[in-house]
Amino acid sequence: MKKGFILTLLCLMLFNGVLLYADDPIVRVRIIYTLDEIILESDSKISIYDQDDERKQLRGKQTFSVVPDQGDLVLRDSNNEPLQRGSSLLIKNHDANSSIKIKQVPYGIGWWWAGTEDRSYHGSLEFYINENNQIDVINVLDIETYLYGVVPSEIGVTAPIEALKAQAVCARSEAMVGLQTGKYAGPHYTLTADVMCQVYSGNGKMNNAVRDAVNATKGEVLVYHDTIISAYYSSNCGGHTENIENVWPERSTHKIYWSGRPDMDEKMSLDLTQADDIRTWIESEPDSWCKPGDITPDWSKKHFRWQRSITPEILSAVVAEQHRDIGRIYDIIPLERGVSGRIYDILFVGDGGYCRVKGELNIRRLVNTPLKSSCFIIDKIGPVSKPVSFIISGAGWGHGVGMCQTGAIARANSEWKYKDILGYYFRESTIQREYK
Repeated sequence: MKKGFILTLLCLMLFNGVLLYADDPIVRVRIIYTLDEIILESDSKISIYDQDDERKQLRGKQTFSVVPDQGDLVLRDSNNEPLQRGSSLLIKNHDANSSIKIKQVPYGIGWWWAGTEDRSYHGSLEFYINENNQIDVINVLDIETYLYGVVPSEIGVTAPIEALKAQAVCARSEAMVGLQTGKYAGPHYTLTADVMCQVYSGNGKMNNAVRDAVNATKGEVLVYHDTIISAYYSSNCGGHTENIENVWPERSTHKIYWSGRPDMDEKMSLDLTQADDIRTWIESEPDSWCKPGDITPDWSKKHFRWQRSITPEILSAVVAEQHRDIGRIYDIIPLERGVSGRIYDILFVGDGGYCRVKGELNIRRLVNTPLKSSCFIIDKIGPVSKPVSFIISGAGWGHGVGMCQTGAIARANSEWKYKDILGYYFRESTIQREYK
């Protein structure tokens, strides 16, 4: 009778789009997928399991590696002697206060900030051979510990506490939506550690302020009509956030909580979908919350307004590689802009034809080092029919949907509370606690 009641209650909760958790949910985050050797360091007691739960234990300071070998994975010690073999491997750390370090973890793959760095991880690590015969590394841990690694990676450790809290709620909401919908899931994992999901870099960047912000908002998510929403965010909106349907039409039609609005107190008089107004907007640097100043972070100075130069030869080569060859490009015509001025439909005209490109991110990636945003204007240098370069002047960094992180920091520095910050960027949403 009791079991039946519990099952009925669970079904009703699921039917209404609300799922309360008794404990912190567990996330499985893919942190590596492009390496064929993983170098690890540990100084605590760990257990290594194969797919049949056969266990080996290591104690003390150790350096070891995981490599593919004839369809299996092999864990080797610092002398290259095999310690454990299996089609998959699991490393459990017996010390909850210590972490396992992975050497030279790739990050920013495909972006201009790509690189590698040593990173440390709490929780367990799982290893699988992926379809490219490289190694998927999955970090398994509770969601709150995961957020200790997301918040500093996404907004930094020097942000004021109310901005850190707002970021924690956003990140938790996105992770919970990922768990419930599987939109970031793949073989063996539910989330990824990159910008296509949320940047997660382990526990090495966490400080006391980050821990306090995550702990103070434990279990809190953004909801609309009792359904958790993806609380999207970007680094700098350039002064105006964007409608979701203009960035990710495949994800959603227009929603009030994902609708663009000016990141300022004064009423807007410009229509950023129009050519003359967007030029005025970009060249005038309006007094928005995310405009560089005393209450914004130093890194915002190079993102609020920026400029790039690209030659027709380079642009033509990229368009030919990614889309089709239209010869030497001599004109760029924005066809559709969103409410923030971000272009989502553009025409390239060359001496061999024309090419139409749709999608905010596709447009940004038409430059070898991708543009910071698709909110930009274009000026030609040289003859109109045969320019020698295009000057691209832009606003903001990122897609612009949801919370502007620079604006959130400025508001927090002006004594806004995190609930008010989130209420501004995600209209008509509320905060709900999913677990304690």
